[in-house]
Order: sequence, then C-alpha cells, then structure tokens
Amino acid sequence: MNTSSSEWPLASSAELLDGLSFGSPTWLPVPKSYEEFIGRQLPKESTHVYMSQHPPATQHKTYVKNILKRMLLPTLLVVGIAIVHSSSITRITQHKIPIEKHFTEDEEKWRSQAVEKLWKERKNMGYTPLIKFQPKGFPNVDIFFKNETATKTQTLKHRFSWALLLWAIIEGKVNSKSTVYDSTSGNTGASEAYMCTLVGLPFIAVVAKELEQEKINQITGNGGKIMKVDVSLRNFHAKDQAEKNNGFFINQFGNAEYAEEFHESGNDEHESTNVYHEILNQLKKDKNQEKKIPDYFVHSAGTGGTISSVGRYTKRYNLPTRILLSDSEYSLFHDYVISNKFTNESGTKIWKAPGVAGIGYGYNVKPVIYGETTSLTRSVVDESMKMPDIASAAAMHVLRERGIGGGASTGLNFLVSLHKAHQLKDSKDIKGRLTIVTIICDPGEFYESTYFNPKWIDKMFADKGGMEGLECWKKAINSAIDTGSDFLEEGLAKCPDGVRLRRSLYGLNA
Repeated sequence: MNTSSSEWPLASSAELLDGLSFGSPTWLPVPKSYEEFIGRQLPKESTHVYMSQHPPATQHKTYVKNILKRMLLPTLLVVGIAIVHSSSITRITQHKIPIEKHFTEDEEKWRSQAVEKLWKERKNMGYTPLIKFQPKGFPNVDIFFKNETATKTQTLKHRFSWALLLWAIIEGKVNSKSTVYDSTSGNTGASEAYMCTLVGLPFIAVVAKELEQEKINQITGNGGKIMKVDVSLRNFHAKDQAEKNNGFFINQFGNAEYAEEFHESGNDEHESTNVYHEILNQLKKDKNQEKKIPDYFVHSAGTGGTISSVGRYTKRYNLPTRILLSDSEYSLFHDYVISNKFTNESGTKIWKAPGVAGIGYGYNVKPVIYGETTSLTRSVVDESMKMPDIASAAAMHVLRERGIGGGASTGLNFLVSLHKAHQLKDSKDIKGRLTIVTIICDPGEFYESTYFNPKWIDKMFADKGGMEGLECWKKAINSAIDTGSDFLEEGLAKCPDGVRLRRSLYGLNA
C-alpha cells in the first residue's frame, strides 16, 4: 500500500476540532508496523458506526486519516508552545540580564564602612584589665575582677553595644537613615549612643525619670538624646516611639541573645568580644597563675546577655567553670532561673526601689519573657544566689576603701563571690586554689549622688536602717574578708531588718 503523505491531506482546524473527542480515551497498544496499524480492530462500539459510513475499499485508509486528524492538533499545540518558549529564551539571551540589588550603592557603601568602623573599634578595645583580689581570710582563694570600666564608655556594656549594633547592621535592621531607640538604665544607653554616633546614626535613650544625672550625662556626652518615662513603661515607649517615627527599637533585653558572641576566635584579627574568651587568654598568659580555668564565673543579669554568653561559651567548649547568677533582693531572675517562675505574672507588686542599679528584673509591667523582656538563658546558669540590696550598697563602699572602684552591681557580684568562697572554704571537691572571676561593671563615680550619698542612703534604705544599716553590713563584710567569717550570717543576725531578711529572702527562722 502506498503510504505517501500526499494521499493523506491535512485537515482544516475546524475538521480537527470537530474530530476531537473530549471523553475518556480508549488507549490502544502502540503498533509495531503500518500493517499492524491498519489491521487493528476498532473498539466494538465504534466498529458498527464506522463500517456503516465507509465502503469496504476505503475503510482502512479513512480510519488512518481520522486517527492522524485527531493527533494533529495536540501535536501542533505542543510544537507551538515549544517555539514560543524557545523564542522567549532567545530574546532573554540576546540582551544583558538586569542586575537587581537589595541595597543601593550608597547603602552598600555605608554598611561596609560602618562594619569596618566597628571592627576597628573592637581592635582598639584590646583586653580590659584582670585584677586579682586575695582576701586575707581565705588564703586558698583568688577572686579576679574583670575591669570593664577601662573601656571608652567605662562599662561592661561597651562590648555588648558593639555586638548589638553590628548585629542590627548585618541583619538589615538599620540603614544609613535609621534612628535607633532603646530602653536603658543608663550604661547600655551610653554605649549604644557611642556606637551609633561612630557609624553616623541618631540614638534616643528611653530612661526612667529618676535616672542618675551622671548616667544622663554619659548618654548625652556620647551623642545620644534622652526621653524620660516611668520606669515600668520604658520598653513600651521605646518600641512605640520607634514605630511612630519609622525608627528601630534595638531592644537590648530581647535581642541580646542574637548579638552576644559565645565562640572562640583563636588568633583571627577579628577577635571575639566574648568577655570569657578574654579572661581565659589572660589567665593562660599569666605565668604566676596556678589555675588557668576558673572554678566559678559570677555575674548579675540586666539584659541577661553577658552571663548567658559566658554560659554558652563554657557549655560549648565543655569547660569546668560553673556559672553563678548574682541577683538582687527584689529581682525575679533568681526564681526564674531556679524554678522558671514569673513567666506568666508581673513582679511589680514585689519590686521595691532602689534595687541594684542596672540589674535585676521586676520593675517592668510584663513578666519574664525570654526573647522579649530578657535574654537570660536558664539552661546555661548552674547556680543562683540573692543578696540584700543594702548589703550590696555596703560592698561598694568596702571595695572603694580597698582600692577597687565599682558600682552597685559590682558590690553585688563581690558579695556572691565572697559568700561562695565561704561555702567552699573547707570543700575537698576543689582542686588547687579556688578561683572565682567576676566583673566590675561600671565605675563608682556614676553613683556619687546615690549609693555614695549618705542622705540618699538614709532616704532609700530607711526601712533597713539607712546609713546605720549600711555601716553594720560594712563591718560584717570587712570581717569576712580579713578573718574568713560568714558576713551574711553576721549581717542577718546583727543589722537592722536582718530578722525579716532571714525569713523573706532565705526562708530561715530567726
């Protein structure tokens, strides 16, 4: 049989459409030859109709034509789509592909320069001094103070604010036109103001109405502006003002976990800002230091970022250092860490001023919410200890008289370190010298009008005996340093309000 295509003229579009069947198809096996194809029987129900319409001589040829007609339109459609697609690809490749940038060239340049300035600042920081304090009454104990007052903004928050702003820039939270807002007790605000000014960004600190003038001067002196509100509403106003003015609420409390480093940088020129990284390097290089890895790291929590970053560092590298939280009298952090309390209730009914400046939690109307009101990571803190606020104030005075200047949180850190030394005085679990490291968070000069002001002490600690109570605690602390006695037991037994403190703070009977 002649199978030339000239004997099978193409059908018109109308004929093809008319010939299409959109019902359920009847699938036939693929023929191996033309003879097999034309010899195949039609489906039973179609055979009668087909045979009645075509004479026997043309039955096979007509059947083939109809099959081809039905196949032609889908084939043409597929070929057409392929041609169009190929044409589109050809047009694209014939022209330069456009470069679409997330940032403008000016923004990319600003970001690069800002990051470079921050790393230059990190290099200029160097290592803050590590001061050894050996209490006479504890001959087998070394207490080290990491002196963060040696930074440009004179506080521990200098390195933290560096990391926080670097995070905000890298993550695209801020650009060259942003205004940065934050809620602060003063120290973080001063350091944030410095870092923002360094990269050319305006900074507004939302502070408590009663914030010390010394700290306000630190913030404005570093280029920041001040907004005063009730202490319990600082976070709310900082966030609200940022949203209203298209700025960025950098939120030191909620975002510290993203900013704080807890990795070892080795000898890389872009060195880690983690405070424990520095401490270990300093102890390692000290030829006179017997123990190179401390037994304890003692620190309080404001944002919770520093102690959490050190805790993560020690856990990540499986170091034997135990992390001990020092907490103030009315703060919620101790109960949060030990028992996961106050995650659903506010502490405003418990909190009592003045507390310990810059640390603790309870003044906020919101409960302790990880990632929002705090970055304190419970899982990396091993122990926690509370101290009376009047005792922390007394410790500031004791340290100043012994040549170590520090603020209220430094006094608290020292008390917890000293009490831990007493607890482990006769312990056989400690090999070699008991080594404790803590931090001088800010200078005592920031508190001349408050904690170092007798009139202020009499007013704010009236229910604890004012200056009389402070002097009582000073005596107990000095005795512990010189003789190894238990200052806490002595203070609770002899100082004003001691009986109540024994019961309320430590659950002890009078």
